[in-house]
Amino acid sequence: MAEAAASGSSATSGTKHEHDIYEVSGGRKTFFSFVFLILLPFFASLPAMIFMRVKNGLFFDAIGLGIMAAAFTILMFLIVVELLFSLRARVELGETSVKMTLPSGRGPTPLLFYKTYNIPYDQVQTVETRREIYGGSLVPVLLKGARLITKDEKSVPIGYVSEANVDPAFPYPEIAKKIAERARLPLIDRGNVRRSFRRKFFGIKGSRVNEVDAVDEAQIAELNKSHHNMVIGLVGALGVLIVIGIVDDLASETPIGQTASAGIAASGKLAPQKK
Repeated sequence: MAEAAASGSSATSGTKHEHDIYEVSGGRKTFFSFVFLILLPFFASLPAMIFMRVKNGLFFDAIGLGIMAAAFTILMFLIVVELLFSLRARVELGETSVKMTLPSGRGPTPLLFYKTYNIPYDQVQTVETRREIYGGSLVPVLLKGARLITKDEKSVPIGYVSEANVDPAFPYPEIAKKIAERARLPLIDRGNVRRSFRRKFFGIKGSRVNEVDAVDEAQIAELNKSHHNMVIGLVGALGVLIVIGIVDDLASETPIGQTASAGIAASGKLAPQKK
Protein backbone atom coordinates (compact mmCIF):
# COMPACT_ATOMS: atom_id res chain seq x y z
CA MET A 1 0.00 0.00 0.00
CA ALA A 2 2.82 2.37 0.89
CA GLU A 3 4.55 1.62 -2.41
CA ALA A 4 1.30 2.27 -4.31
CA ALA A 5 0.83 5.59 -2.52
CA ALA A 6 4.40 6.59 -3.29
CA SER A 7 3.92 5.60 -6.92
CA GLY A 8 0.72 7.66 -7.14
CA SER A 9 2.45 10.64 -5.56
CA SER A 10 5.31 10.34 -8.03
CA ALA A 11 2.91 10.18 -10.95
CA THR A 12 1.09 13.27 -9.72
CA SER A 13 4.29 15.24 -9.24
CA GLY A 14 5.45 14.21 -12.71
CA THR A 15 2.26 15.36 -14.44
CA LYS A 16 2.99 17.60 -17.37
CA HIS A 17 0.67 20.46 -18.23
CA GLU A 18 0.01 21.96 -21.62
CA HIS A 19 1.93 25.06 -22.64
CA ASP A 20 -0.92 27.59 -22.54
CA ILE A 21 -0.68 31.05 -24.10
CA TYR A 22 -3.33 33.72 -23.68
CA GLU A 23 -3.21 36.67 -26.05
CA VAL A 24 -5.47 38.66 -28.35
CA SER A 25 -6.13 37.29 -31.82
CA GLY A 26 -4.56 38.83 -34.91
CA GLY A 27 -7.96 39.90 -36.23
CA ARG A 28 -8.67 41.93 -33.10
CA LYS A 29 -5.24 43.60 -33.28
CA THR A 30 -5.79 44.49 -36.94
CA PHE A 31 -9.29 45.84 -36.31
CA PHE A 32 -8.28 48.25 -33.53
CA SER A 33 -5.16 49.34 -35.42
CA PHE A 34 -7.28 50.08 -38.49
CA VAL A 35 -9.94 51.99 -36.51
CA PHE A 36 -7.28 54.05 -34.71
CA LEU A 37 -5.48 55.02 -37.93
CA ILE A 38 -8.75 55.91 -39.68
CA LEU A 39 -10.02 58.15 -36.86
CA LEU A 40 -6.68 59.73 -35.91
CA PRO A 41 -6.51 62.37 -38.73
CA PHE A 42 -10.02 63.63 -38.01
CA PHE A 43 -9.39 63.66 -34.24
CA ALA A 44 -6.12 65.57 -34.69
CA SER A 45 -7.89 68.19 -36.83
CA LEU A 46 -10.60 68.94 -34.25
CA PRO A 47 -8.65 71.67 -32.35
CA ALA A 48 -7.93 73.51 -35.62
CA MET A 49 -11.58 73.21 -36.69
CA ILE A 50 -12.79 74.64 -33.37
CA PHE A 51 -10.23 77.45 -33.53
CA MET A 52 -11.27 78.43 -37.06
CA ARG A 53 -14.94 78.57 -36.07
CA VAL A 54 -14.17 80.77 -33.05
CA LYS A 55 -11.89 82.98 -35.15
CA ASN A 56 -14.64 83.53 -37.72
CA GLY A 57 -17.34 84.22 -35.13
CA LEU A 58 -19.19 80.91 -35.48
CA PHE A 59 -19.51 80.44 -31.73
CA PHE A 60 -22.61 78.24 -31.86
CA ASP A 61 -20.94 75.89 -34.32
CA ALA A 62 -17.80 75.91 -32.15
CA ILE A 63 -19.83 74.85 -29.08
CA GLY A 64 -21.48 72.01 -31.00
CA LEU A 65 -18.15 70.87 -32.36
CA GLY A 66 -16.64 71.13 -28.87
CA ILE A 67 -19.29 68.76 -27.49
CA MET A 68 -18.58 66.33 -30.29
CA ALA A 69 -14.84 66.69 -29.64
CA ALA A 70 -15.33 65.80 -25.95
CA ALA A 71 -17.30 62.69 -26.87
CA PHE A 72 -14.77 61.85 -29.56
CA THR A 73 -11.91 62.18 -27.04
CA ILE A 74 -13.56 59.61 -24.76
CA LEU A 75 -14.03 57.30 -27.73
CA MET A 76 -10.40 57.68 -28.84
CA PHE A 77 -9.16 57.00 -25.29
CA LEU A 78 -11.12 53.76 -25.18
CA ILE A 79 -9.75 52.78 -28.59
CA VAL A 80 -6.16 53.51 -27.46
CA VAL A 81 -6.70 51.40 -24.33
CA GLU A 82 -8.02 48.50 -26.39
CA LEU A 83 -5.24 48.87 -28.96
CA LEU A 84 -2.49 48.82 -26.31
CA PHE A 85 -4.11 45.85 -24.60
CA SER A 86 -4.39 43.98 -27.90
CA LEU A 87 -0.74 44.59 -28.77
CA ARG A 88 0.90 44.09 -25.36
CA ALA A 89 -1.19 41.82 -23.10
CA ARG A 90 0.04 38.24 -22.92
CA VAL A 91 0.09 35.39 -20.41
CA GLU A 92 2.25 32.32 -20.99
CA LEU A 93 1.90 29.34 -18.68
CA GLY A 94 5.07 27.30 -19.07
CA GLU A 95 6.28 24.17 -17.38
CA THR A 96 8.24 25.89 -14.60
CA SER A 97 7.06 29.51 -14.54
CA VAL A 98 4.35 31.92 -15.61
CA LYS A 99 5.29 34.87 -17.82
CA MET A 100 2.84 37.76 -17.83
CA THR A 101 2.72 41.15 -19.52
CA LEU A 102 -0.37 42.88 -18.15
CA PRO A 103 -1.66 46.34 -17.13
CA SER A 104 0.07 47.66 -14.01
CA GLY A 105 -3.21 47.68 -12.09
CA ARG A 106 -3.33 50.84 -9.98
CA GLY A 107 -3.54 54.59 -10.50
CA PRO A 108 -5.57 56.87 -12.82
CA THR A 109 -4.18 55.24 -15.97
CA PRO A 110 -3.70 51.56 -15.09
CA LEU A 111 -4.51 50.45 -18.63
CA LEU A 112 -1.83 52.60 -20.29
CA PHE A 113 1.18 51.18 -18.47
CA TYR A 114 2.26 47.55 -18.43
CA LYS A 115 4.53 45.36 -16.35
CA THR A 116 6.21 42.08 -17.24
CA TYR A 117 6.62 39.27 -14.71
CA ASN A 118 8.38 35.92 -14.86
CA ILE A 119 7.46 34.02 -11.72
CA PRO A 120 8.53 30.40 -11.06
CA TYR A 121 5.70 28.26 -9.74
CA ASP A 122 7.75 27.19 -6.73
CA GLN A 123 7.90 30.87 -5.66
CA VAL A 124 4.10 31.23 -5.56
CA GLN A 125 2.64 31.23 -2.06
CA THR A 126 -1.09 31.67 -2.77
CA VAL A 127 -3.42 32.24 -5.72
CA GLU A 128 -6.63 34.14 -4.96
CA THR A 129 -9.81 35.26 -6.66
CA ARG A 130 -12.56 37.55 -5.41
CA ARG A 131 -15.48 39.62 -6.62
CA GLU A 132 -15.08 43.40 -6.16
CA ILE A 133 -18.18 45.60 -6.14
CA TYR A 134 -17.90 49.31 -6.94
CA GLY A 135 -20.59 51.97 -6.79
CA GLY A 136 -24.15 51.63 -5.54
CA SER A 137 -27.28 50.14 -7.01
CA LEU A 138 -27.57 52.92 -9.63
CA VAL A 139 -24.21 52.46 -11.37
CA PRO A 140 -22.73 49.22 -10.02
CA VAL A 141 -19.57 47.69 -11.44
CA LEU A 142 -18.79 44.06 -10.63
CA LEU A 143 -15.31 42.78 -11.37
CA LYS A 144 -13.94 39.30 -10.87
CA GLY A 145 -10.31 39.72 -9.91
CA ALA A 146 -7.39 37.34 -9.56
CA ARG A 147 -3.94 37.75 -8.07
CA LEU A 148 -1.03 35.72 -6.81
CA ILE A 149 1.20 36.32 -3.82
CA THR A 150 4.82 35.22 -3.96
CA LYS A 151 6.78 33.76 -1.07
CA ASP A 152 8.49 37.11 -0.53
CA GLU A 153 5.02 38.62 0.15
CA LYS A 154 4.80 40.42 -3.18
CA SER A 155 1.26 40.80 -4.52
CA VAL A 156 1.03 40.43 -8.31
CA PRO A 157 -2.34 41.30 -9.91
CA ILE A 158 -3.30 38.89 -12.67
CA GLY A 159 -6.27 40.90 -13.88
CA TYR A 160 -9.92 41.84 -13.62
CA VAL A 161 -12.79 40.84 -15.83
CA SER A 162 -16.23 42.41 -15.85
CA GLU A 163 -18.92 39.88 -15.08
CA ALA A 164 -21.20 41.70 -17.53
CA ASN A 165 -18.66 41.55 -20.37
CA VAL A 166 -16.24 38.62 -20.14
CA ASP A 167 -13.19 38.83 -22.41
CA PRO A 168 -12.73 35.35 -23.94
CA ALA A 169 -9.05 36.09 -24.69
CA PHE A 170 -8.20 36.60 -21.01
CA PRO A 171 -10.47 34.62 -18.65
CA TYR A 172 -8.55 35.64 -15.53
CA PRO A 173 -10.30 33.29 -13.08
CA GLU A 174 -9.44 30.38 -15.39
CA ILE A 175 -5.83 31.58 -15.68
CA ALA A 176 -5.60 31.81 -11.88
CA LYS A 177 -6.93 28.26 -11.55
CA LYS A 178 -4.30 26.92 -13.95
CA ILE A 179 -1.51 28.77 -12.14
CA ALA A 180 -2.68 27.26 -8.85
CA GLU A 181 -2.70 23.78 -10.39
CA ARG A 182 0.84 24.17 -11.72
CA ALA A 183 2.02 25.51 -8.35
CA ARG A 184 0.20 22.62 -6.61
CA LEU A 185 -1.80 25.04 -4.50
CA PRO A 186 -5.53 25.39 -3.81
CA LEU A 187 -7.29 28.30 -5.51
CA ILE A 188 -8.56 30.53 -2.69
CA ASP A 189 -11.87 32.35 -3.20
CA ARG A 190 -11.95 35.48 -1.02
CA GLY A 191 -15.67 36.04 -1.64
CA ASN A 192 -17.21 39.47 -2.22
CA VAL A 193 -15.72 42.77 -1.12
CA ARG A 194 -17.00 46.32 -1.42
CA ARG A 195 -14.32 48.62 -2.83
CA SER A 196 -14.10 52.41 -3.15
CA PHE A 197 -13.82 53.54 -6.78
CA ARG A 198 -12.03 56.72 -5.68
CA ARG A 199 -9.33 54.73 -3.88
CA LYS A 200 -9.01 52.32 -6.78
CA PHE A 201 -8.80 55.11 -9.39
CA PHE A 202 -6.15 57.09 -7.55
CA GLY A 203 -4.21 54.02 -6.45
CA ILE A 204 -4.87 54.56 -2.73
CA LYS A 205 -4.42 51.41 -0.67
CA GLY A 206 -7.02 51.30 2.03
CA SER A 207 -6.31 49.84 5.42
CA ARG A 208 -9.36 47.65 5.15
CA VAL A 209 -12.30 46.78 2.94
CA ASN A 210 -15.91 46.17 3.88
CA GLU A 211 -16.84 42.53 3.54
CA VAL A 212 -20.21 41.99 1.86
CA ASP A 213 -20.29 38.20 1.70
CA ALA A 214 -23.96 38.35 2.74
CA VAL A 215 -24.85 39.50 -0.79
CA ASP A 216 -26.56 36.53 -2.42
CA GLU A 217 -26.47 35.50 -6.08
CA ALA A 218 -29.88 37.03 -6.81
CA GLN A 219 -28.64 40.45 -5.70
CA ILE A 220 -25.44 39.98 -7.69
CA ALA A 221 -27.51 39.19 -10.81
CA GLU A 222 -29.59 42.33 -10.22
CA LEU A 223 -26.43 44.45 -9.92
CA ASN A 224 -25.11 42.94 -13.15
CA LYS A 225 -28.36 43.78 -14.91
CA SER A 226 -28.26 47.37 -13.63
CA HIS A 227 -24.65 47.73 -14.82
CA HIS A 228 -25.55 46.39 -18.28
CA ASN A 229 -28.44 48.84 -18.65
CA MET A 230 -26.28 51.78 -17.57
CA VAL A 231 -23.52 50.89 -20.05
CA ILE A 232 -26.03 50.56 -22.90
CA GLY A 233 -27.46 53.97 -21.99
CA LEU A 234 -24.05 55.65 -21.91
CA VAL A 235 -22.98 54.13 -25.24
CA GLY A 236 -26.28 55.19 -26.79
CA ALA A 237 -25.93 58.76 -25.49
CA LEU A 238 -22.36 58.94 -26.80
CA GLY A 239 -23.48 57.73 -30.22
CA VAL A 240 -26.30 60.29 -30.34
CA LEU A 241 -23.90 63.15 -29.49
CA ILE A 242 -21.50 62.11 -32.25
CA VAL A 243 -24.31 61.82 -34.81
CA ILE A 244 -25.72 65.24 -33.81
CA GLY A 245 -22.31 66.84 -34.18
CA ILE A 246 -21.69 65.30 -37.61
CA VAL A 247 -25.19 66.17 -38.89
CA ASP A 248 -24.89 69.73 -37.57
CA ASP A 249 -21.56 70.16 -39.35
CA LEU A 250 -22.83 68.72 -42.64
CA ALA A 251 -26.06 70.73 -42.52
CA SER A 252 -24.30 74.03 -41.82
CA GLU A 253 -25.09 76.65 -44.48
CA THR A 254 -21.59 78.08 -44.18
CA PRO A 255 -19.02 75.26 -44.12
CA ILE A 256 -15.78 76.18 -42.47
CA GLY A 257 -13.85 76.11 -45.77
CA GLN A 258 -16.21 78.59 -47.45
CA THR A 259 -16.30 80.79 -44.36
CA ALA A 260 -12.54 80.93 -44.17
CA SER A 261 -12.27 81.71 -47.91
CA ALA A 262 -14.88 84.44 -47.65
CA GLY A 263 -13.11 85.93 -44.65
CA ILE A 264 -9.79 85.96 -46.48
CA ALA A 265 -11.36 87.53 -49.57
CA ALA A 266 -13.12 90.16 -47.49
CA SER A 267 -9.97 91.04 -45.61
CA GLY A 268 -8.15 91.36 -48.94
CA LYS A 269 -10.71 93.82 -50.26
CA LEU A 270 -10.72 95.88 -47.10
CA ALA A 271 -6.97 96.00 -46.75
CA PRO A 272 -5.42 99.27 -47.97
CA GLN A 273 -3.47 98.91 -51.17
CA LYS A 274 0.11 99.94 -51.08
CA LYS A 275 1.38 102.10 -53.89
